[in-house]
Amino acid sequence: VYNVDSYDATFAITKSILKLVGLRITRDDSPMVRLLWNIFYWFEFGNLFVVTWLELINMGKTARGGSFQDAVEIFRMMPCVGYLLLAMAKSYKMVYHRPVYENLVSELRSMWPRGEVSDEEHQIISTALRQLNYVIQGYYWCNNALLVIFLSPPFVEILKIAIGQDTPLILPFFYWFPFDPFKRGYYEVILAAQTWHGLITIWFMLCGDLLFCIFLSHITTQFDLLAVRIRRLVYVPLDKQLVQSYPLGEYCQGYAQKHKDMVDTFNDKDWEVRHQRDLSAIVERHRALVRLSGDVEEMFSFALLVNFFNSSIIICFCGFCCVIVEKWNEMVYKSFMTTALSQTWLLCWYGQRLLESSQGLSDALYESGWYKATRKIKSSVLIMLHRAQKDVHVTTYGFSIISLASYTTIIKTSWSYFTLLLNIYKK
Repeated sequence: VYNVDSYDATFAITKSILKLVGLRITRDDSPMVRLLWNIFYWFEFGNLFVVTWLELINMGKTARGGSFQDAVEIFRMMPCVGYLLLAMAKSYKMVYHRPVYENLVSELRSMWPRGEVSDEEHQIISTALRQLNYVIQGYYWCNNALLVIFLSPPFVEILKIAIGQDTPLILPFFYWFPFDPFKRGYYEVILAAQTWHGLITIWFMLCGDLLFCIFLSHITTQFDLLAVRIRRLVYVPLDKQLVQSYPLGEYCQGYAQKHKDMVDTFNDKDWEVRHQRDLSAIVERHRALVRLSGDVEEMFSFALLVNFFNSSIIICFCGFCCVIVEKWNEMVYKSFMTTALSQTWLLCWYGQRLLESSQGLSDALYESGWYKATRKIKSSVLIMLHRAQKDVHVTTYGFSIISLASYTTIIKTSWSYFTLLLNIYKK
């Protein structure tokens, strides 16, 4: 037995993070409260925009040195700049297109199964919820670990100084300043600001990625449930062609027992009316899912383009820093690379799931008992079969379809850049 509580629970962590960064999706705020929260968000966005330029200025000044050590310093800055750009790209649409996000949440909620479901449907729903829970929890704690590992070194150095060790102060980010940032008074303020910048950068990223995964998880679940409805569209009596051991045979036997009067009394016209009504509901649901997938494409495609381009660079430079710059027991860039790899894989995996679940509708139509339906229903099924063969997908702003093939391409590209850098370093 299912209700909307299990659906709402999938958004619990995401909503808690959204609240922390001032993004009030699905919250019924008054116009004044909404305005104040929007001002707070744009203040955060402005901070990230300014510090991105401070990082870029510092990269430009470092590049003037011309030495390989200067190049290594630039490589260390690249992941931070990439994450800042991603955070801005993924967050601003949540404010600018808030009604679209809220409509996605509410429409998918209205589609969520309520009451008892069949064993096959239960298997689909429970598997999807379990996988989504693993993804949300794993990705959430992976990013929190990245925050702790990346932001903690300055505080560790402060503790060392407090107990009498002679160690230099450090900062987590490489901003350019027209003054000495390590001067007493300035350092404490800058460290607090950079810690805050690190938190909101990761949280903005988390919100965008988790919403993408949650939306696609629920859409693919609805596609899978729709495929089950399609397979059961036409009642087929058991015979030598359809034996009881087949999935359709098991369902039709149970259907005949549950609806014995209808099976015994319905003629072809009655079945046609019933099938036409069921087909109309299926077509309406399919159109809604295609439209919602289009909304996900519109909201996330540009951010995904930036994400995938950035991921190739981040994975490459983080790999280089892990091998050349960091010691074996230092974890900053190792955690960066782990997070980037897991993030890219999750996005591509859910893109692959959308492809497969939407294509599964054509298989479901073929596996249904269409051959026992009337000529009119057969014609409708044929039209649906042609439409269902056109897969539903999300793209990187129209450049490529997000799938596991995309992940392979990113890894190959990153490896090529990485080996090129290593060869240059060795020479």
